[in-house]
Amino acid sequence: MTLFLAAAISHVLIIGVDGLSADGVRNATTPNIHKLMDRGAWTLKSRGVMPTVSSPNWMSLLSGAGPEMHGVHSNEWERFNFKIAPACKGPEGIFPGIFGVIRTQRPKATLAAIHDWKGFGRLVEKESASHVQHVLGSPAATAAAIAYWKEHKPLLLFVHLDDVDHAGHGKTWEGPEYKAAVEVIDGLIGQLTGAVPLDRTLIVLVADHGGAGTKHGSDTTNELEVPLIFAGPGMAKGEITGRPRNIDMAPTVLKALGLKSHPCWEGAPLR
Repeated sequence: MTLFLAAAISHVLIIGVDGLSADGVRNATTPNIHKLMDRGAWTLKSRGVMPTVSSPNWMSLLSGAGPEMHGVHSNEWERFNFKIAPACKGPEGIFPGIFGVIRTQRPKATLAAIHDWKGFGRLVEKESASHVQHVLGSPAATAAAIAYWKEHKPLLLFVHLDDVDHAGHGKTWEGPEYKAAVEVIDGLIGQLTGAVPLDRTLIVLVADHGGAGTKHGSDTTNELEVPLIFAGPGMAKGEITGRPRNIDMAPTVLKALGLKSHPCWEGAPLR
């Protein structure tokens, strides 16, 4: 049985929190994140990919495959400056991602990404997206996302928030400043979820990596394991068991929308 008990989803809101560790959710006061957990399926042990840095992990979330397939191996990756060619190529010459796959099956859909970290934008298939916008700072990115939602009601809205990662790098992933940053982001998550119709929207909370000290990119569990939450209509509730992975996020969203995953994707809808 998959996570979904009924097909009643007309919108998807994906909230990506850069640097949000599992301990960040456990140790901070996060009522809005816990509301999502209470409403849906969740895990604090979803595994990202190695290395535990942003670009490979965000690309893996967007494209349902790991670096050995999509070729994004570091934050230095660029579309025309890479060491590993993608195993499959979409229309823009990069590995097929969620925006392109949805566009192929829903040609008229409104698909948007609003991102706090500038580097996130180069991972999105811009020709397939209706709108891609860089807005610096998590509060400003949240406000821009809510404004876009109110005007356009997109099928898919991906919102990337970066301030938690800044706090980890600046004051350690274990410090009170990091905890405070997580709590601020939790408030922004409450604003985002309060702006969408809960009876028709699948809300997904994801993170790229955690951290240790003031860094990430090493091979520790605290850097590799992150939260993954699905909350929406017809959702089977409770903790996700088995071996949840971030590369399963995009296939699960496609399944919820009644669409097919790309044949080059390695992830599968979570069960």
